[in-house]
Amino acid sequence: MLDSIKGEDVDLVGGLEMGAVPLASAVAVMSQTLGWPLQAFFVRKQAKEHGAMKLVEGLAPHESLRGKRIVILEDVTTTGGSATKAIEAVKAEGGSIVRVISIVDRLEGAADNFKAAGIPFSAVLTIDDFR
Repeated sequence: MLDSIKGEDVDLVGGLEMGAVPLASAVAVMSQTLGWPLQAFFVRKQAKEHGAMKLVEGLAPHESLRGKRIVILEDVTTTGGSATKAIEAVKAEGGSIVRVISIVDRLEGAADNFKAAGIPFSAVLTIDDFR
């Protein structure tokens, strides 16, 4: 995933809990070791009713997504609904989406849905790689 965005103008990686949490963490750690540091965040499916009560978590208290270029990560993509929830939360916080990257695309409409929304999408593997 990191290789596919290397060299692009990207500030953060993240996505919807829970699937994107380990992915964003791993990409952020690897980016640090390669000298191209990216921050990671995650989007809750629903804001907690206590604490900060935010959808977007993982940023330092003084940080925001405003003006940041972001890649949304997913473990498995079907129609793109989970990534779309994360995209909506990011946009509401003032961030812009560079692309969506999935480990596995189940080939059930996500690519077409992202294309229609004008969002670049790529997958490391598709369901056909497992057949």
